[in-house]
Amino acid sequence: MPAATAAARALRIALEPDAHVIASPGTTGRGPILTVLRLVTESEAATLHSALDHLVAEFRQSAGALVAQLRAGESRKGDVDGCYPETVRVRDVIWHLDLHGEHCRFENPATGEVVEADINAPETVDPYFLLLYAETSGRHGAVLDACVEGFHDMCRLLDLAGITGS
Repeated sequence: MPAATAAARALRIALEPDAHVIASPGTTGRGPILTVLRLVTESEAATLHSALDHLVAEFRQSAGALVAQLRAGESRKGDVDGCYPETVRVRDVIWHLDLHGEHCRFENPATGEVVEADINAPETVDPYFLLLYAETSGRHGAVLDACVEGFHDMCRLLDLAGITGS
């Protein structure tokens, strides 16, 4: 795989900044594979700046409200693991919870909207969590349309906008 890694590095240098190169080991009988993705360009990202800001603000607000309700429903009986409720109510909507590690998946069963949040820092913007929220909320079509390569495009949009995790 060293040759594929070197080739990927060389391609990254030679290609435009909107190209993303991934080297993978391949499968049995096949050598390493290089994948080149064309990501959102700087000019495309500039046209989406306002829409992305709106998406991030909405996500942070929702994640903050949901985590606050999760914390409010946490058992204080000295349980080492904490005892969290199975659902929380935010803005007259009941959300189902799936707590895993330091993250919680909040899902609105009526709409399918999902907010995956860091329970210790709900303002954190994880590209995958933000993309999932945009996909399931049904309110951020312009940003989703630009994310042809999913996670990779969302990372690029956030990087170009200067939006960091927290």
